Amino acid sequence: MGETIRTRSPLVDSANRRPLAIEPILVQRPMFRSDRDKNGPAVRRILASGHRTLIHRREVRGVLREVFLTDDGHVLKRYSHNGPPPRFRQPWIMEYRALHRLAGRGAPRVIGYVTETTDRGVRAILARRFLPGDAIGAVDPALATAIAALLATFHCDGVTTDDAHLQNFIRLPEGGLAFLDFGRARTFFPWSPLLLAGIAVDLHRFLRASVKSDSQIRRRFLDEYFRQCPFGPIRRSLIRRLVAFDMWRYRLVKGTGRLQA
Repeated sequence: MGETIRTRSPLVDSANRRPLAIEPILVQRPMFRSDRDKNGPAVRRILASGHRTLIHRREVRGVLREVFLTDDGHVLKRYSHNGPPPRFRQPWIMEYRALHRLAGRGAPRVIGYVTETTDRGVRAILARRFLPGDAIGAVDPALATAIAALLATFHCDGVTTDDAHLQNFIRLPEGGLAFLDFGRARTFFPWSPLLLAGIAVDLHRFLRASVKSDSQIRRRFLDEYFRQCPFGPIRRSLIRRLVAFDMWRYRLVKGTGRLQA
């Protein structure tokens, strides 16, 4: 039998910050497989040290997703599957790849992830550093251009967020912006045509959810985006066409929204 580390974390109601329960987090070292971990020893040290507070929990498609904040400034994302995990869409791997490639440029720095097998199925835990900041309010032209520049930075590195909603951006203490949730992110080679499709989804989702029908802000956002990201005229034209197609597809499915790229 190998060593078992047992730690406890207080669960809190995110609305009023009251404790809900005490939850054990078990780390059984012999259960970890090195080919399924990234920087596993560092992640296990974080799991074994200090307390952590549950700040978010939800269950989607049979997967329990929990986010913990540790006392020493780390964020832990735990994915609990009732059965084997999906073969292709594994958010802890997708987020690790995106954050590792960005290396702190407008995003948190990642530590690594570990996976373990329990009697209920497979559980994966990703660790990253906590990034302090303030929530962002309504979008004005200055904020739209700043978000456009940040997304352009990601896209130039071959990373798309697939979740470019305003609540995922924060304003850093020094005044810049950062993006927090890379659980749906994808990484591409810079020359991949799939990167252009992912860019179109990012641009459309931000415009649809945050800019809506304000043509002036939309124009400022797109102008700044294409100024910051060094795409040639052919790729720019393709991205605009893909944004328009994604908007058309959304209207077809949802029956709402009317934006022009």
